[in-house]
Amino acid sequence: MGVGDYPIAPFTSPVGMDRAAYETRGNDNVLRDKFVDHQADAVAHPTYGLDANKPTPPETGMIYVATDTGVFWFYNGTTWVSTAAFRQFGAWQDTTNQTAAAANTAYAMTFNTQDVADGITLVSSSQLTVPMSGIYNLQFSAQLVNTDSQIHDVDIWIRKNGTDLSGTNGQVSVPNKHGAIDGHALPAWNYFLSLNANDYVQLYWSTGNVACSLQALAAVTPHPASASVIVTMNRI
Repeated sequence: MGVGDYPIAPFTSPVGMDRAAYETRGNDNVLRDKFVDHQADAVAHPTYGLDANKPTPPETGMIYVATDTGVFWFYNGTTWVSTAAFRQFGAWQDTTNQTAAAANTAYAMTFNTQDVADGITLVSSSQLTVPMSGIYNLQFSAQLVNTDSQIHDVDIWIRKNGTDLSGTNGQVSVPNKHGAIDGHALPAWNYFLSLNANDYVQLYWSTGNVACSLQALAAVTPHPASASVIVTMNRI
């Protein structure tokens, strides 16, 4: 009597993982499960539960949803990584006037008030510093004021790690003073920037005439006060 006297019967239906991710068929064509929850559903379901109850030990690549905090976790083979760690943002403004001591001279825009921040930090009042590599969206608005009777230009650009970024400059012609009313302009635009961990960026400006400045305007009915500069930044 040999092995050939006991052949394995052929499968009577296709063999495959046709439902949940941890299913397989034995040589008797019977489906066997590791997990049974949601196995009849048409969509995939990540493991979920309280944040403190993440599986131990987890499988590499496992996704876990914490029902008490709303945080998604990913196990990278070494540790659980929260998707919240990839969320980087910040918003700051300045409530003071910023003036130029000399024409055609570069000055960093500075900020004295943090509105919100998570991950991105403001260093030395002007350096927006990122904690991780990625593409970041930098947006700003600047309240320009001209007290002279002539129109004057103001340039605004970005420096990265202390070096001017080519192509980032924008030029604004600020209207002249008319009667007792100063001329005003509010340039606002955004940039997509590729940054490495610990890189920092700054907004710089210069004016062709010191009559132009970044001015914080007081609240006057019916409108609230205006910041001299507002900046927001987030990882995308």
